[in-house]
Amino acid sequence: MESLICPKCRGAMRTYERSNVTVDQCTECRGIFLDRGELEKLVDAEVAYNGPQPTRAPEPRYEEKRYEEKRYDDRRYDDRNKYAQQQYPHRKKKKSFFDELFD
Repeated sequence: MESLICPKCRGAMRTYERSNVTVDQCTECRGIFLDRGELEKLVDAEVAYNGPQPTRAPEPRYEEKRYEEKRYDDRRYDDRNKYAQQQYPHRKKKKSFFDELFD
């Protein structure tokens, strides 16, 4: 079999198959190249992996909240930014089919 050459950097290409999709990857620039029809297979596999998207109820209408102007002697506004400064830990994002394909 003839070795493939990367169209971007002219490096050597490595071919492997994952989930019935043939992927060509450059060993130099790490570029990913797909044959005709392979992208459609990846998209179909991603949809099948994640399942159908749940339907959501319509969002309630936005109503602008009206705040009273701050007065110099009004103490209820003292801690207003306290809650905005709290840091919450980030949740781990569920890996997608593509993440697992290229690991």
